[in-house]
Amino acid sequence: MMIRKLTEEKERDFFDQYSGMVHGALKRLGMWRMHPDYEDFVQQGLIKLVEAYEAYPRDLEQEEYLKQFGGYAYQKVYWHMIDLLRKQRRKWESEMAWPEDLEGQQLDQHPSIEQGYQEMDLLAKMLPLLTLKEQSYLVDVVVNRLTMTEIAQKQGVSRKTVYACKKKVAEKLGHFLTVLKEE
Repeated sequence: MMIRKLTEEKERDFFDQYSGMVHGALKRLGMWRMHPDYEDFVQQGLIKLVEAYEAYPRDLEQEEYLKQFGGYAYQKVYWHMIDLLRKQRRKWESEMAWPEDLEGQQLDQHPSIEQGYQEMDLLAKMLPLLTLKEQSYLVDVVVNRLTMTEIAQKQGVSRKTVYACKKKVAEKLGHFLTVLKEE
């Protein structure tokens, strides 16, 4: 196994050439710049990129191996991002309980089982980013399929308050809309 070090002289050129693959891996995983942890994931990806460079078993002075390095490094970064996301998800799941009224809820329309899982998975990714009040609003809209008037009555607030909550939720979850449009 060849060990090389990324020297300060090569550092700028290396990152100019390869740092885009970190952003590409995050995009592929559905994480956008608006995500609150995006920059942390970029830094982790850059660290993994350097580790891949230092551990790559071939001579990077040969052009054929230099081309292969791109695929090798991208895969290392991508797998690392998946691991980080899994750890983050496990942490969220252990720290965050589902709102009581979410458990046992059925969607009004009966989607396919796969679609139902996808919706619940997406909802599980969204909820940790919201306050309890915003979570309640989102559950009422997505799971319970309530109108703004019904939500206002249920929560004992004005419709204006519900619309303000809707606006806050839309701002916090805007990056999910971009992901959904691309699928």
